[in-house]
Amino acid sequence: MLGMVRMEDILHSSSDGIWIWDAFGRVIAVNKKAEELGGIRADSLIGRCYIELIQNGLYDRSVAHDIFRSRSQGVTQAASLRTGVRTINTGTPYVNDRGEIVRIVVKEKEISHLSDEAALSEVNRIRAGFGESFEDPGVVSLGRYEVVAKSPLYRRLLKRSFKLADAGVSRLLVLGESGTGKGLLARLIHEKSRRREHPFVQLNCAAVPENLLESELFGYDGGAFTSARAQGKEGLFEAAHGGTLFLDEIGTLPLPLQAKLLKYLDDFEVTRLGSTRVQKVDCTVVAATNCDLKTLVKQGCFREDLYYRLNGFSLTIPSLRQRPEDIAGLLDHYIERYNRQYRLCRYPSQCLLDQLYDYPFPGNVRELKNIARQIVVLGECDLQQGSPWVLKGPERSGDSPKDLKGKMDAYEKEILRQAVDMHRTTREVGDYLGIDQSSVVRKLQKHGLSMGRKKRR
Repeated sequence: MLGMVRMEDILHSSSDGIWIWDAFGRVIAVNKKAEELGGIRADSLIGRCYIELIQNGLYDRSVAHDIFRSRSQGVTQAASLRTGVRTINTGTPYVNDRGEIVRIVVKEKEISHLSDEAALSEVNRIRAGFGESFEDPGVVSLGRYEVVAKSPLYRRLLKRSFKLADAGVSRLLVLGESGTGKGLLARLIHEKSRRREHPFVQLNCAAVPENLLESELFGYDGGAFTSARAQGKEGLFEAAHGGTLFLDEIGTLPLPLQAKLLKYLDDFEVTRLGSTRVQKVDCTVVAATNCDLKTLVKQGCFREDLYYRLNGFSLTIPSLRQRPEDIAGLLDHYIERYNRQYRLCRYPSQCLLDQLYDYPFPGNVRELKNIARQIVVLGECDLQQGSPWVLKGPERSGDSPKDLKGKMDAYEKEILRQAVDMHRTTREVGDYLGIDQSSVVRKLQKHGLSMGRKKRR
């Protein structure tokens, strides 16, 4: 008891505000100076998460948040409290012998009396003393978008993408597995290009019934068909005029529409259904697919001339297992996002993190987002009960394949097998794994699996 009293005396005797946070980002101690600066009593803060305090407007940013996100050894930043007080906050994490954060101590120094220039100088002086980096080398910022890109492989992709955007190429093919972020890359290219002030229009070619695709893309005049609006309808090409049209899952586009798309790429003209009037449209076309278009060409399912027209410039997005350096940053990013969205404060244990770092993520970033959401909404215990395949790989056997491709195939097959056992339809399996339904069907065929393997009561 005497030791605790002395600790409290030390805390309260400080002329600076002091906050102490636990391993889950919850307040466990606040001194009197911090109460004074924030205009709030300590007993109303204990046990509350830093995200909740930001949402409630106590302060505009949190050192603890940045330490948890970046796992840095120390962070210094300026902050504004709702009382109007400005402070410089310096946070220091304390870790156990396994490198896990167990406490974060934050010291608040009031700088309300300093000018903006003097305050910035003071922040820089303290940062320099700690040897802090001013930028997160694992994040690439572009306008309102932030992309986690610590991996050299992904950074090279972004560099090439931005070079093409600056050059103003009019057509581009984006390749990559399901869930790798082809839509995000298309959006980043649009934001980096001279077309950024104009519309970004997107269409998933596999999501629209074949009989509606033509009118969706090219529009129609009144009376073009029985259910047509009298005033007609603008197509997506017209809507994208001046901007970018993103066509996802281009490999599913029917052959007749492939011919019309090819015509547009040749002369930049469109004609509405039921009309003879030709309209000039100026837009960049970014097409994306997770299919092997060369194989589709050989099978007669995709026009060879369209393939070469689209493939003048191409970008291939690496799978998440090819960029493992980004897993930690992506998890931090999405867990923070969902904590804010659901007004919660839940984080994975180091044990769970270690297992996730070793997981191959067949559904790529989309699957990682789903797992991050489950961690926040369900909590780790329910996650382990509901998704055992996330936390443990397939059973090892004496005759397991020794080459990497064989191991990955075996891992993927086991994950699919368990998912099939838990769900009734390929759509449910796709939602569970974070991949689209067509990918599920292809992977089941590849591994000789089928739905309905397990009888349900």
